[in-house]
Amino acid sequence: MTPESRLELLDALMAFETPAHLFGGVAEDALLFGSWVRPHDDVDLLVHRPDLDRALAEAGALGFEEFEVRFEPLPDTPLVLGCILNGHNLEISVHDRTPEGRVFYYMVGAAGRVVRVFLTDGVFDHPPTAIDGVQVRTVSPLAQYQIRAGIAATGAFGPLRPKDLTAQQALRERFFPGIDPDELEPSIEPL
Repeated sequence: MTPESRLELLDALMAFETPAHLFGGVAEDALLFGSWVRPHDDVDLLVHRPDLDRALAEAGALGFEEFEVRFEPLPDTPLVLGCILNGHNLEISVHDRTPEGRVFYYMVGAAGRVVRVFLTDGVFDHPPTAIDGVQVRTVSPLAQYQIRAGIAATGAFGPLRPKDLTAQQALRERFFPGIDPDELEPSIEPL
């Protein structure tokens, strides 16, 4: 995967008609540095569940045709779908909303119990930013922080990796200086 092909992929993903936002490591690079600064195993997109089929079709038009369910906390309710094409690992993750519009995602918590991890308001209100000159939409810095904090709190994927801890600290220092980390945590509700 060349730097040029990575940027072409980001540009194509941002052209989706489906509202899709970057999150994860590539989004952190955009938010913190404006450049792709470290290796990433994947590019993570976040879409609303009702938009999932359309997002998969748009990804299919780019050649990402064989998506597999990679994580499904509830039957028939995938959270992460992924596809690899020419060295690009695209993961589309799904968020849901309450009738009042609160954004959440499902995770598996302690003892295998499914929970809802609620993000604070403004998840999709962060202005577009650039990564190596390509305009991208990311989730807000707080949503980025809370997504990873929710995954860590549930323990669904084990402890955070050193690079995740470093990224969480960088987000706190840049966007939330002086705020107690406990105040940044997402709300988690068992089903």
